[in-house]
Amino acid sequence: MPDADTKTATQPDLQQVISEHHEIVATLIRSLIRVPGFPASFRDGLYAHISEVKKATDASELAALCKSMENLCSAAVAEIDPQVGLKDQENEMRRIVEALGDSIKSIAEVNANAGNSLDTHMDDLHDVIVADGEPVQFSKKIEAIANSIRETTKVLKKEVQHSRGQVKDAGSRIQHLETELKRSRAESLKDGLTSLSNRRAFNLFIAKALSSFDPDKPWCLIVADIDHFKKVNDTHGHIIGDALLIKLSHALREQVVAPAFLARYGGEEFVIMLPEASLQKGAAFCDNILTKIRHSRWQYRSQVREITISAALSAGVAMQNKTDTPEALIARADKALYLSKERGRDRFYTEEDLG
Repeated sequence: MPDADTKTATQPDLQQVISEHHEIVATLIRSLIRVPGFPASFRDGLYAHISEVKKATDASELAALCKSMENLCSAAVAEIDPQVGLKDQENEMRRIVEALGDSIKSIAEVNANAGNSLDTHMDDLHDVIVADGEPVQFSKKIEAIANSIRETTKVLKKEVQHSRGQVKDAGSRIQHLETELKRSRAESLKDGLTSLSNRRAFNLFIAKALSSFDPDKPWCLIVADIDHFKKVNDTHGHIIGDALLIKLSHALREQVVAPAFLARYGGEEFVIMLPEASLQKGAAFCDNILTKIRHSRWQYRSQVREITISAALSAGVAMQNKTDTPEALIARADKALYLSKERGRDRFYTEEDLG
């Protein structure tokens, strides 16, 4: 009968390469989960795949998991907001998963064939040992079996080496993919004109900020809008209007320092989140911002002209309360902003002024 120790002689290399595949597949899943806007409904499923991948004990099982993960990745990426722009990364993810799956499947097949071949060789060896025969004939049969075993082992080792090469290549591609995913995430959360955080980033930030409430450390929201911005565009053109947005954004960024948060909410509207800020602290901060902007002047030069541009802001201020949702806090700050517009602009009001 086959000797178990002899039958598993080639297993250390195989188990090591399976372990290498484990880590690469798990890394790929983690990279995908970090994609901005990744559907929460798929997150648990992919985490479960990481757990199952770590438990996989043979190549066939891991190959099946790779195929399942490939399908799950495709379905998840299909639901990510197309604005994130991950089409190229999606294709690369699918190619990496497919390559890993093929590699593991190939190893599974070779390993199965090797196992069957070794079983046959051990049976032959057993038959030779128990059979009567001439010493020379016996020696030749033993050598033939040994040569066949060596050839089987060479095939398996060659496949393992090939698979390791694929794992190494996949590792390099995943590193590149992670860099691309980080770039895509950063771009998806940044305003293209001003380089400030955009509305998407603000929505993520305020949702996280309001997920808990500490009465001693509330968040304060300022919503600010450039006064008469349409008139700037109509008088000087959109190039000057864009220049004003850029200059004003730089001025705001100088005043808003982390962990405070600044974003362009859309058009000529900006939002600022202040941590651990009472309504009075938020009002004082807002007053300082409006004063600095009011007294700022920026030069714009083009090939045909040079002009000085300036701006004033109207703003509204609201403070987080225990039951606030992002929508509720934004609504109160917006109402205070509208009151500022109604009462002459270039000023701010807080939610306390709403009556």
